[in-house]
Amino acid sequence: MAAITKDRIIDVADELFSKDGVREVSIDDICRKLCISKKTFYQFYSQKEDLVGDVVTKHVDLHRRQFEKMSEGKGSAEVLMAVFDSICRKREKGAGSSKRLAQEIRKYYPDTFLQHTAERNRTINEFLVDCLRKGIEDGLVREDVDIDGTLLLIRLMHKGIVDYFDGDVPVLGKKLPVKSVTSSFEDIVVNSILSRKGMEEYSRLREEKLNKAKN
Repeated sequence: MAAITKDRIIDVADELFSKDGVREVSIDDICRKLCISKKTFYQFYSQKEDLVGDVVTKHVDLHRRQFEKMSEGKGSAEVLMAVFDSICRKREKGAGSSKRLAQEIRKYYPDTFLQHTAERNRTINEFLVDCLRKGIEDGLVREDVDIDGTLLLIRLMHKGIVDYFDGDVPVLGKKLPVKSVTSSFEDIVVNSILSRKGMEEYSRLREEKLNKAKN
């Protein structure tokens, strides 16, 4: 059997936490899944919370790699479109086990959750700031855009969308389709931050995407 590594413990813990819940999964459960003794486990972690923290860090790193892949070799308008497409796909797919994992970490390991939230927000903000600054340089984003204020409003609107779909009480008496809400969100952001040149580029890219979907 291959030697046990910290990454292997993190992956197995992540799998069990997502399936059965953070609180329900014990160190014994993790050791049993890995076919190792608790003595071996304690060579890597002194307590379960440290492992929970590393599982959280794994998810933050995953987000960072997704952002890097999303922006690699793309212009600002294309990156912005990819962001909204990603939001729509995630909402249509649903939060599932990842939402449960976050909720349980927040409840049972609040310090770890706060650290995760701060790091995740930092990762998202850095990505969006770079996107907007590059857009200004390329002439695709308006030069007079207040980056900090714009990012705050985008994050607040996105949080509102998440709360809307996760909530039990429909706003306006009914639940709108995910695509309708995310498309409106996209229109508001795009029309408020892109320059004339940026809007022309965005419209061209969107038209290309629609044509590909038809063919």
